[in-house]
Amino acid sequence: MAQAAKAPTGVSIWNAMREELLVNLYPLPYTTLPPAIFYVYLHPHDFDRIEGIVPRLAAELQQALSDEVRKINQGREKSTGVLSRLIARAEAPPIEVPPSGWDVYITADRNGALQPGQLGIDSMLPLPPPLEFGGPATTRIVKAVVSDGGRSSTTIEVPQPPPAVAINGPDLRERATLTYDDEQGHHQFSMCKDTLSVGRGGSAVWVDIQVFATPKVSREHFRLRRDPSGRFFIQDASSWGTSVDGVAIPRAVRGDAGVLRPGAEHGLASPCRIDLAGALTMHFDAKPQP
Repeated sequence: MAQAAKAPTGVSIWNAMREELLVNLYPLPYTTLPPAIFYVYLHPHDFDRIEGIVPRLAAELQQALSDEVRKINQGREKSTGVLSRLIARAEAPPIEVPPSGWDVYITADRNGALQPGQLGIDSMLPLPPPLEFGGPATTRIVKAVVSDGGRSSTTIEVPQPPPAVAINGPDLRERATLTYDDEQGHHQFSMCKDTLSVGRGGSAVWVDIQVFATPKVSREHFRLRRDPSGRFFIQDASSWGTSVDGVAIPRAVRGDAGVLRPGAEHGLASPCRIDLAGALTMHFDAKPQP
């Protein structure tokens, strides 16, 4: 009889995260940038065992990341593997702790990608646009799966959405709220910029609101946009469709090689109900602007 795979522990999660920290470093002339965002995925059965301590585990992992960077910078431990090539040189720049802190998210894998005992980690490092060629800023994502048999990973870079330009500094006023219930409970999200995307995210797809729902909700399901006049528009970007107050909006279309392209924009009144393929409902409420 085959022995059941051992569920990841807090220590094994940290060991795997530490390796991703070291793999996804980016040296600059005076500092080294680390990945600031970590998504940790567990098989649903393994996640259920620790769900009650997830907030505490995430907080301790954030602290461990800061402590690890401090130890490396102070040279109080020997480094091996990929890091040795970086810090063995006298001129190696110190690693910077992200000014806004670490983002660590721990959740169940709802896509069937992991087996019991396996651990998935996406480590994300926002990168500036290349100076010599121009072009957009990108986010480098190292996506790894860790198990008793070892580690496998892929590295990709995805474009970052262009930042909004404001003459008198960033406009952080609340444009709207999206209220919903998913598998992790009740949420209310404040829309404080003019565009956002919603979906399951988590695998080379950057979304502003990551929901935890069945695979009928696409990795990027829909996009919202507010124009300068204050009007809101929605675009479907999903495989299974989006509706507003029970009326389907224009569907995303498949282009070359089967890649989905968002459908035509559809005006969005307030308040309204946005339905994601019958799997999740969001309530949208625009806020008046002075």
